[in-house]
Amino acid sequence: MTTNILYTELMDEDKELIERIAGGALIESWPESSARYKELATGIILQFADSQMAGAAGFVPYINKCPSIQDRIDLSRMVSEKMTMAKNAYGILSGLNFNSQRYINGHCFDSRVSRDTFLGFSRSSADKRLNALLYPLESFDDMLVFTYLLATIAELMLKEFREASFKPLRELAAACLPLECSHADLALTALKQRVKVPAHKNQIELSLQYWFARIETSAGPARSVHNEWHQRFGLKRSDNDALRKVWLKEIREQLGRLDLEFAPPEKRDA
Repeated sequence: MTTNILYTELMDEDKELIERIAGGALIESWPESSARYKELATGIILQFADSQMAGAAGFVPYINKCPSIQDRIDLSRMVSEKMTMAKNAYGILSGLNFNSQRYINGHCFDSRVSRDTFLGFSRSSADKRLNALLYPLESFDDMLVFTYLLATIAELMLKEFREASFKPLRELAAACLPLECSHADLALTALKQRVKVPAHKNQIELSLQYWFARIETSAGPARSVHNEWHQRFGLKRSDNDALRKVWLKEIREQLGRLDLEFAPPEKRDA
């Protein structure tokens, strides 16, 4: 892995790479990239892989708490798919002498902070998971809300990376996008049924209030040096706030059909 060189001056290899990418070139392997490009791409890949591992770890205890056999099958499949996505993401890093077995054994992906904690954008984990994956789930309905909100924002991120300048990242995103879409659809379908029961509807509304701000941070801060470099090297096209607004529009439309007492704010609180 490379050291953090995001704030250093552009090297000649970076300038040449930026020109190639601006001209439509696709970077097909690590040897074709620069040190700065490696730093940025590995950051994206590790965040995705670690988030999948943490998500799978968080779902496991809820398999036996699902209300039906089909729900247990669906959640078990989601856990398996998340670990498979993580495995494939870590595999991309093997070209950088990354030892995935040693890496995952060195992290506790089921670790969580206390429920009432709010981390914002502050990093609080040794691994690279999204901060949303550091908060604990507390019920089946809570898990459905969490899954829907996070899988929906993951869809948008993967659509960005599907057009990335790094071919292995493009291929990973294209393969993972249908899985994240199916996870969001499963959660939303279950929520549509659960809101028909007053007790479940009340819990869902409370969970939406809890999870919204915590998952919203997954889009990243509006002003981000990393985002600027991602765009410059063709790893992303949209800025973080634009992605957040698309996510907000989508969940507002979907949740609005469920007659829930929840109105996500237009602007981020912090």
